Amino acid sequence: MNYIYKIALIFLAFQTVNTHSDMSISHITASNTPMQRQLPPLNALKAFEAAARHLNFTEAAEELHVTQGAISRQIKTLEEHFQGPLFQRHHRHLTLTDDGKKLLPVLNEIFDRIQAISEEIRGRSEDLTIKVLPSFAIRWLIPRLPKFQEAFPEINVRLTTAWHTVAFDREHFDAGIVHSTKMRLGGPLHKTIITPEWMTPACSPNLLNRETGLQNTNDLKSLTLLHCGHESDEWIQWCKEAKTTEINPRSGQVFDLMDTALRAAASGFGVALADLMMISDELESGQLVTPFPDIASLIGVYYLICPPGKANKPALKHFRKWLTDECRATIDNSPDLQRLEARDADLLQHYVT
Repeated sequence: MNYIYKIALIFLAFQTVNTHSDMSISHITASNTPMQRQLPPLNALKAFEAAARHLNFTEAAEELHVTQGAISRQIKTLEEHFQGPLFQRHHRHLTLTDDGKKLLPVLNEIFDRIQAISEEIRGRSEDLTIKVLPSFAIRWLIPRLPKFQEAFPEINVRLTTAWHTVAFDREHFDAGIVHSTKMRLGGPLHKTIITPEWMTPACSPNLLNRETGLQNTNDLKSLTLLHCGHESDEWIQWCKEAKTTEINPRSGQVFDLMDTALRAAASGFGVALADLMMISDELESGQLVTPFPDIASLIGVYYLICPPGKANKPALKHFRKWLTDECRATIDNSPDLQRLEARDADLLQHYVT
């Protein structure tokens, strides 16, 4: 298998590097003239790909289980092959040269494609590594994940939660779940809309009763607004859509997670802006109520993103379909969400492209 892996890598590397060539495979097969391919060494390519992702020779060495000196020698071999530097060596850090920036995405795609086809050929259990925003993981994904594991017991889903968006050129993940407002600019990505995010105020029914039902949106000015994140602008956007000027949208208490803010709201601490997709259980149980359900802001959408080379990985294809089906079912089971989807149909088309 290792021999086949090497042959496949060299073949794919030749195909990718020669994307502007007009020579097809059929031309090559028909020719009896042997082709002399000036390809760089496999180990040097592996060393460069790891070092370029980490921008650190030591971390690349740890990943590949070799010494830092071995990485340096492989990079030197590759730079001699290309007759030019691939890294700029600074006092305390590395950066890629223009040639290094050209080479890295090519290698990323090649390795991803080989890994995907290798897993498909082996047909055995797969690991699916996904980086997820904490609130989405806690509020929506993790409670439903057992259903996926029951349907696909051969797929091991490994979640990592973090606020910063996945950087596929630096991190080893198959996919990421990100918000449209925090999309990381970079190379081409395969992206699929999971669900829109509609935000509306939510609080405990006891707080609502104490405030005599909150007759209009301006009544919120007497309550504590609960925020998720110091730089959150959701309350500002909601107040604009509600056409209220009597509320200070920056006042109130700040929490680092939506889940924490919603738990505070359920305890009667104040009013949180809640993603309607994420609070279906609390609304059904009566822990939370939405005093103004008709006033909900479309903040953005959640995407499932991955490098193009991993889009057809079998485990990821199963996960993508399951994820979109689950979100579709959530909307179809909620008249309020169906109404909002119809209302914002034109706006949602903006996120499709």
